[in-house]
Amino acid sequence: MSAIAPVLCLALLSGAALISCDDHARPGARDAGPSEPSPNASILPAPLASGIEAPSVGKVDDDAGTRGRDGGHAPIDAGTDAAPPEPHALREDQALTADTTHESSGLTLSARFRWLDAQPAPRTPDSNNDALARFRDAGSFDVVVELAGGRMRMAIASRLFTLPPGSELHARDDLYGYALLWPNRRTYTVLSPGALRSTLAEQRADVVPLVRGKFATGASGSLLGFGTERSELSTPTGKLELDQARAPANGTAAWPSGASLCHLLVELVSAPPGLSLCRADLVPMRAEYAWPNGGHLAFEVTRVTRRTDLDAASFAVPPTGAEFRQSELPPPPPTALLSDAELTELRVRAAARAERPDPSAPKTGLLVANHSESLRYVVIDGVIVARLPPGAEQLMLGLRPGKYQFKTCDFFGSEEAAPRTIEVPARVTLGDDSERPK
Repeated sequence: MSAIAPVLCLALLSGAALISCDDHARPGARDAGPSEPSPNASILPAPLASGIEAPSVGKVDDDAGTRGRDGGHAPIDAGTDAAPPEPHALREDQALTADTTHESSGLTLSARFRWLDAQPAPRTPDSNNDALARFRDAGSFDVVVELAGGRMRMAIASRLFTLPPGSELHARDDLYGYALLWPNRRTYTVLSPGALRSTLAEQRADVVPLVRGKFATGASGSLLGFGTERSELSTPTGKLELDQARAPANGTAAWPSGASLCHLLVELVSAPPGLSLCRADLVPMRAEYAWPNGGHLAFEVTRVTRRTDLDAASFAVPPTGAEFRQSELPPPPPTALLSDAELTELRVRAAARAERPDPSAPKTGLLVANHSESLRYVVIDGVIVARLPPGAEQLMLGLRPGKYQFKTCDFFGSEEAAPRTIEVPARVTLGDDSERPK
């Protein structure tokens, strides 16, 4: 036994060394990240990083923009002068540890998402042009963004979103992903990197792969009195032109980091958040998206307010006092976006019917049934009137008899089909019965 023991110990030590070397040799060997589904999740996310097209969410090389590093890992043998570790990617199945912040100086940004391709419908003698213009102007996806230090809070301020008004997205520069605070202020959900597109477009937090893109620097400019730098990013999902404001050269107030807001905006083209264009010294002011099918979406900051009285506790990630809820989103807002009284305002009078009605149409108003597999916004005469998830129906009794322009879009402004004219009373089916959700 005494002769065997040294040999056995040597073998074990050799095996351990081989395992250690093998771990360093394999770039795929890492801690469990957001690509691994939680054991109890009701939504099984697609991998965040897999194969060639889906890099990790770590920093991307400044020159090529194509070589990723795993986020959340400190450099090996880091000394006292080593750079801080890469941001940590959040998992949808893990509650966040309590957070404390004391920063109260920063910026409040009034901003909105809006469709750039929306065109006014042709006017008719029966159109109420004043009401149509008023409802179209109100048809933007408004948000209020607060930035302080390296933190962001984005409050949903429009009933058009799939998230109800009062919901908030909390983020930190040293974390990838978001804490979604529900309107009740008592519940939060973690959105992993890659879940934002489906949350905003489909009312579900499916994680989609984040893919490498092509990055270029554009021309300088100015917005709202700030000098800006333009970056251009292209992925298979779409193209992004991003204008970001630089800190004023003679500014005396603290200039907060806009990196977390930049992370949010680049994720909408399915790009990883750790891109070199997202920097702590820049604040996004405008983003314009172009999609492969021709649709366009813009994010626009309309007002910037310097603040020294921000509530530091409101930036906590996770939100202070909120309970973690895994893989759930807040209850969705109502599908109707205009009341029957508001719909009635679209016309000054009812028009005589010119065509024979569809036997399946209601006696009054418009019935829209979504038998497709995607959430769609219903647009009447350029006004967003309803938001229909798959399988939903909406009866709009307030529409007076007459002809209207009808189309549907997704959150990103992509039209499912060309606009067409319908005559109310009418029934419209999106998709067909074969696409009806089971």
